[in-house]
Amino acid sequence: MFYFCRIRECHSHMKRDRYPNSRKDELIGRYENFVKVGTGGYFEVDELETIINHYMDGAQPEVAMNVVKYGQKLHPNSTLLLTKQARLYAETGETQKALSLLEYIQTIDSGDEDALLLKGEIFLRRGMKDEGLRIFSLMAESGESDNNTLMNIAYVLNDNRLFDESTLYINRTLKNDPGNTDALFEQAYIQEQTERYDEAILTYNKILDLAPYSNEAWFNLGQLHMYQEDYGQAVNAFDYAYTVSPNDYQSLFQMANAYYMINSFEEAINAYDEYMDLTGETASTCVLVGECYEKSGDFISAEIYYEKAYHIDEENVDALTGLCVCCLEQSKAQEAIQYVEKAIEVQGESCEFWIYKAEANVILNRPDEALVCYQKASELNPDNVEVLISIGSIHVDRGEYETALHYFQKAKMLQNDAEMLPALLAIVFYQLHDYKMCEKHLSEALERNPSSLETFLEICPDAMENEEIRTLKDLK
Repeated sequence: MFYFCRIRECHSHMKRDRYPNSRKDELIGRYENFVKVGTGGYFEVDELETIINHYMDGAQPEVAMNVVKYGQKLHPNSTLLLTKQARLYAETGETQKALSLLEYIQTIDSGDEDALLLKGEIFLRRGMKDEGLRIFSLMAESGESDNNTLMNIAYVLNDNRLFDESTLYINRTLKNDPGNTDALFEQAYIQEQTERYDEAILTYNKILDLAPYSNEAWFNLGQLHMYQEDYGQAVNAFDYAYTVSPNDYQSLFQMANAYYMINSFEEAINAYDEYMDLTGETASTCVLVGECYEKSGDFISAEIYYEKAYHIDEENVDALTGLCVCCLEQSKAQEAIQYVEKAIEVQGESCEFWIYKAEANVILNRPDEALVCYQKASELNPDNVEVLISIGSIHVDRGEYETALHYFQKAKMLQNDAEMLPALLAIVFYQLHDYKMCEKHLSEALERNPSSLETFLEICPDAMENEEIRTLKDLK
């Protein structure tokens, strides 16, 4: 039902922009204005780095390369710009060009960390693992266990899913600095990726002891609790994440999902509504609110939200089926049929859709049409016990007991403990005058549910006059 977003966020990967968003926007605007009118064209190297990162992050490598080449005219000896050029070559598949450029950079500055990191990363991606690891090992030794160097290596290794190798550098960092939250985040990421969720939870709690207002740590902790189906703890974690970062609407949304999973539907509705107030209504979120009301038994309110979802997206199948269910619950059978037929038109046939259509025909007292729909559902899913019992029940109403017995026995083979089956089998065997089998199944029905006797006698009122049936202790 829910889509859980990727746990890890890139919270500190390598060297990133030095400027806040407002300053970054001003730089981008100034550069684009320069391209357009040719004025204001001088930028410092760190400013050019921010502009290049913007276009790289926006999947615009050609524009980023144009910035690099312009920057090289301003700063011809900048190894940073050369390294950016090499990365762009690598990311566009021109790895040999990238490696040649990196070799050149090393003739200028043999210890340039960014160039060495990129060279090692390229080797890893070309399947030259030993060569890449050798570069990282030399970097770590020459860096005299500098934590920034160690962590930059760990980031690259994690991005290439070399978790054992990454752990060595993370552990070295934590030995130097046990409170290094960047290292703890990467450690937690490895634990998540290797499905050691209990360990990851402990690591995030360590982070929170050091940085109690870390939105990312609270959010990731909530995600882990969701994976482990510990939804109450997930609610608490997402609540903290949203409290410390009120613009983190994803935490609010996930908190609503967690409330839903523990059947706290009122709280879930409030959280979903708040989320939509802040981000706008979407069909999928309206459907979730509709489901909350539906599960609470408030079908009128549920229908309102399913209708909102339908108006936003007329091909939203969840909205259509939700509307169908609400109409069925309110005995608006003809409307239910219209919605389910639209759902079939959008998504194609499914067993569920034909069951809804059959139920609508039952409400409309059209048993023949209902039987056709149930048969269609059974063709689509021959092992659906609910459908088999419904088909058998229609044949009982018609007095076609042999046919009903066939469907009930088939259902029993698939699910021996189906609740209503013993009573239904007792009814059929009684009508077929097989009182021994009737007694057997009626005894089973009474053991499971004493009220089964009412169902049995409603269909077979003369059973009390039958000596073989009256010998049952419960009928005396």
